[in-house]
Amino acid sequence: MNCRTVAKHAFIILTALTLGACLNESEPDESEVATVSLEITSPSSLSTMDTPDTAVSLAGTASGNFGIAEVTWSNGRGGWGIANGTEAWQTGNIGLELGENTITVTAQDTSGATTSSNIVINRESGQNGSATLSWTAPTSRVDGSPLTNLAGYRIFYGRMSGVYDYEIAIDNPGVATYVVEDLVSGDWFFTLAAYDADGLESDRSNEVVREIS
Repeated sequence: MNCRTVAKHAFIILTALTLGACLNESEPDESEVATVSLEITSPSSLSTMDTPDTAVSLAGTASGNFGIAEVTWSNGRGGWGIANGTEAWQTGNIGLELGENTITVTAQDTSGATTSSNIVINRESGQNGSATLSWTAPTSRVDGSPLTNLAGYRIFYGRMSGVYDYEIAIDNPGVATYVVEDLVSGDWFFTLAAYDADGLESDRSNEVVREIS
């Protein structure tokens, strides 16, 4: 092999090595991981809050090293939507059902990575009306034996049939009438259970409904 041939092969190898180095430099850097953060700041930065209002508007901030594409919300009691804004965002009015509403806010960045924060908002009853409940105290157990240690009652009630967001304990077996107050307008559903001194609770009574106007 003469010098010219050796030089030619050396040039080809050097060129290949150089091209390989260029290809390596053009590969994407996979070490950067998407990070997304989100914070609810209004109407409270706490994880729970109480309100008599029928709706609430949330606001907060979000950030990510790839940029925020969208902020959405959903209520565990029903409803969802897209917030206005991204890094600084605000929802419209979110309807609240009576009782606990778990609202989840989710931020998504341009790479598809997401993060979520929750706030539990307890919508309290207003002060519009009342319902008077009456019952007869039980005197025997399911097996027919006498009930000698009756200790009290529990009233369960809510705005939907079979869904009771509120509970009242009556630690007096002699009570047979109770007035449930601070009820907003609309239908309310009630049921009752008795319990003994050992903590054993009866089956719930039939459900009754009362319309508050």
